[in-house]
Amino acid sequence: MSPAEQLTARDAVFVYDEFERHPCNIVAVYAFDATAPGAVTPDAATVIPWARARLGHFRLFQRRLARVPWDLDLPYWVPDPEFDIERHIRLEPQRDWAAVRLRIAEIAATRMDLRRPPWRIHLFDQVLGYPGAPGAVTLVLLGFHHSAGDGMATRELELRLFDGSELPAPHAPAAAREWSARRALAKAAVVFPYRIARFAIGLRRTRATAVPALSEPPALRPATRFNRRVDPIFGFDLLRLPMADVLKAKAASVERITVNDLVLTIVSDALATYLEEHGETPEGSLAAMVPRSMRGLAQWNSANQLTQMSIDLHTDIADPVERLLAIRDSARREKRRGADPAVLRQAERVQTSPAWLLRLAGWGRARRQFDAVSVVPLSNTTVSNVPPVAERLAFLGAPMLSAFGALPIMDGDGLRHLISSQGDELIISFSADTTMLPDTGHYTELLLGAFERLRRALEAQRARLESQRARGLSQP
Repeated sequence: MSPAEQLTARDAVFVYDEFERHPCNIVAVYAFDATAPGAVTPDAATVIPWARARLGHFRLFQRRLARVPWDLDLPYWVPDPEFDIERHIRLEPQRDWAAVRLRIAEIAATRMDLRRPPWRIHLFDQVLGYPGAPGAVTLVLLGFHHSAGDGMATRELELRLFDGSELPAPHAPAAAREWSARRALAKAAVVFPYRIARFAIGLRRTRATAVPALSEPPALRPATRFNRRVDPIFGFDLLRLPMADVLKAKAASVERITVNDLVLTIVSDALATYLEEHGETPEGSLAAMVPRSMRGLAQWNSANQLTQMSIDLHTDIADPVERLLAIRDSARREKRRGADPAVLRQAERVQTSPAWLLRLAGWGRARRQFDAVSVVPLSNTTVSNVPPVAERLAFLGAPMLSAFGALPIMDGDGLRHLISSQGDELIISFSADTTMLPDTGHYTELLLGAFERLRRALEAQRARLESQRARGLSQP
């Protein structure tokens, strides 16, 4: 077993912030072609050996969380002497895609038992009705606690799990002294004055840091039906878009844009349309919380290396192309602001925060009330984007068809989107409180309609520009 390892403050936040209506789970789902030649039917006799061979290479899968008494110091990852891989893997009975979607939402909404290694794998075999699949698929759901890593960690895990290569036997566990709460408490008492002094010094330094005159996002946004207290069990659905169509729409723009700009505009249109249909158009523009990886931008030693951007969705602009360009400009401003050295130094404040303060902040967040508020801080929905899935992945001989994720909802954020891509498609998956959005199928149609409107508008703009150029060249 590997020795005990203390969490960083940035990772411990996900332990202290978690409560019933705010599960801190990462959930990725992979669809494999169950009809492919050579595909092996997953059962306990095949899945458990496959898991043992691959999961033994990751410390995540054999360590549990241990908290210091009274949270006097940050928690530790410690070896779990009672680790049993079979308690973390479940073969699910559902065979219909509609039933599987309900089960995915239930799993994503269920908090991890942090007394055990914080991960689980659920397998759904011979699932019929999966979008875009000609026949049955096998779905593999990988879930783990956010304190162990962010969405980028799934990219590293899936390569080891599904790249098809033969892995050597895991190294024999190194001998490690059993973790002791008493020793951890004694250490915490010794370093407690140091932690307080370090926090005070860090606070003073960040307050003294001169922040440049960068555009700050509005601190408040109008509250919508999606910014209330939630029921943790949510509705879940997804929209598949051919990547060729997405790239064609991007290329049609006469100004430089990104695929992320397109996706944010699609979400903006669908969200605004849904609220308009219910007579709930807000007075003012809405915004999205967009996580951004800080890898390559900051030297953080935490498993979670994300910051949160608040990007204006410009839902008050009707024209699709004008809205797209406004969103692009807002995203650029947020990226510049987030990468500024002074802003990065301020973001370091959390790393010096003592455990008791992080726990107190989590306790306060759990007691926030949303039902009667007219405004919410910074954002109304989440739009998270993870890097493309690697090519040529397989599970027990079945090639991967696609991959997507499921974000659990939370109080104040009852509609959340996760963007993923693999091969020739882009997937927009979304989670929503079913009392706030009971008709997930209709919202899927609104997302598709938003994409089609934006694509047509960009192509029409391109055609007008080319026509104007042609007329200019033909004039004497």
